[in-house]
Amino acid sequence: MDYKEILEFHCPRFDELPTIPLYKDQVIAYVEEVLKPLNLNSEEKLLTPTMLNNYVKQKVVSPPVGRRYTEKHLAYLIVVCLFKQVYSLTEVCEMIKIQVDLYSTKEAYDFFCVELEKALEYVFSDRQSLQPNSAKNITFETEFLRSAVMSVAHKLFIQRYLLEKRNLTN
Repeated sequence: MDYKEILEFHCPRFDELPTIPLYKDQVIAYVEEVLKPLNLNSEEKLLTPTMLNNYVKQKVVSPPVGRRYTEKHLAYLIVVCLFKQVYSLTEVCEMIKIQVDLYSTKEAYDFFCVELEKALEYVFSDRQSLQPNSAKNITFETEFLRSAVMSVAHKLFIQRYLLEKRNLTN
């Protein structure tokens, strides 16, 4: 089984997100492209215009400014698109709130990116050693986020394995 694409996945850090505000269709294209290696069902979209509208209506993400979305919106949407594969939208919102109540959006998002990449590396490689928490200040909340990203990595691993098994039997 070749997990190279997943093992090489790089979640763009906050400072790597586009700084020019994007329109809805650009946001959707960007998020889909970033998360493409983690979307095991290419027929299924991780973000659609309807989903984005609902996230704004339900206050999962703040409304766009002049119909344009900023890097803060992109950070939230990347997190939501990954977590919603495992958790309910209510749980995702609660998890985000826990992090942004304690850390800036940039700090919370960058920590999410690092821990996601570490979780994917652990789950899709030899599983011999889980790297230590990358937070500057280790708290219950940082361990909480690590557990959440690990669940996303485990779900992706199971789905990938089942997909490959199905392809072998067909």
